[in-house]
Amino acid sequence: MSKHMYSTANLTDKELKEQGNRLFSLRKFEDAMNCYTKAIIKNPSVATYFTNRALCHLKMKRWEATCNDCRRALDIDTNQVKGHFFLGQALVELDCYDEAIKHLHRANDLAKEQKLNFGDDIAAQLRIARKKRWNVQEEKRISQEIELQTYLNRYELFKN
Repeated sequence: MSKHMYSTANLTDKELKEQGNRLFSLRKFEDAMNCYTKAIIKNPSVATYFTNRALCHLKMKRWEATCNDCRRALDIDTNQVKGHFFLGQALVELDCYDEAIKHLHRANDLAKEQKLNFGDDIAAQLRIARKKRWNVQEEKRISQEIELQTYLNRYELFKN
């Protein structure tokens, strides 16, 4: 291995992306992200560069940054499965379940349309998002029930 492995000065945006992919596969997410950023600077019209960088953010649990990159990717190409998929995952982490479900649903539909194989990954994320949303709604329902019961108990006391 040459010591110039990380030299990116004269690389094209595609070469920078490839370099980023290699670093990502070595789990060097920060270094991979830097390569994708340089690719974006050279060519900001490629949605994949944004979703690749978004995945690095996702791996590092940077939810807001993941959302930002996914939204930029989707501005370039609204049918980007990974844009919707990663955005959905980050939104679940930010407790934005309705929006997460919308994007995960879209990712699932697009993956089927485009015959892309994500195994059960997208459907599994969708189930997680729906379950978390249901839990939140259930907690709200229970607390409203308790409030109502407390109110009725007080009302009964005053009536007597």
